[in-house]
Amino acid sequence: MNVETISKLATVLAHIDAARTSAGVIEGLSPFLHLFGLRHLLIARLPRTDERLWPRSVLYDGWPEEWSAHYTTSDHFSHDPCVMQCRISGKPFLWSELSRSRMSAKELRVMEEATEFAMLDGVCIPVYEPCKAPAVITVAGDRIALGRNDLPVLEMVSIHAFRAVQQLRGAADEPAQKKLTNRERDILAWTAAGKSAEDVGCILSISKLTVERHLSNIREKLDATNSTHAAIKAILRGDIHL
Repeated sequence: MNVETISKLATVLAHIDAARTSAGVIEGLSPFLHLFGLRHLLIARLPRTDERLWPRSVLYDGWPEEWSAHYTTSDHFSHDPCVMQCRISGKPFLWSELSRSRMSAKELRVMEEATEFAMLDGVCIPVYEPCKAPAVITVAGDRIALGRNDLPVLEMVSIHAFRAVQQLRGAADEPAQKKLTNRERDILAWTAAGKSAEDVGCILSISKLTVERHLSNIREKLDATNSTHAAIKAILRGDIHL
């Protein structure tokens, strides 16, 4: 990688880092993607549970508007071979690298119909993070010019943009976490260790009723259905440790 290339990459990353909105991140990323003929960008998580609600997991939709609507109404998400590949591999890949001979009729339909919307080929960059559904950065165009040596660089810049978008969206969209008090953390930690409300009361020298009232408050703060659910959420947040 020569000095000129490094300088260009530094400029792109600097624009992404300076962005204060998700749109600003995309504005910094787009000129870099255009160098490879990549005109259409989608950033989304890949939920497994209720796939019909997958549009809620989209972080940025830069697909052609008509294709985005058609993709959703046709339930293409459930049969998209790119989605399936992202779930079994963390490596970036070109759409054209997927074996058409192994695709079902519905999978082939997804790929063939994409070409009708100026998306003849593209790249998928899977993103895996702890305790979260996998995500994908998909970029496509009607005439892309991307060599194998370009793929690692594209991956690096795209994931950098993904993290910036995620951070900005999180700051703007997610409600502030309700903090647990020290007493609530103690009670939940003992509960997670298998102690009953009565046991916890004895350990902490408070009544069983007080323990149960604290547990009710904890479940409300963490939006948990029961104490086990609350304990798991608290562990993931780093509030308690086992």
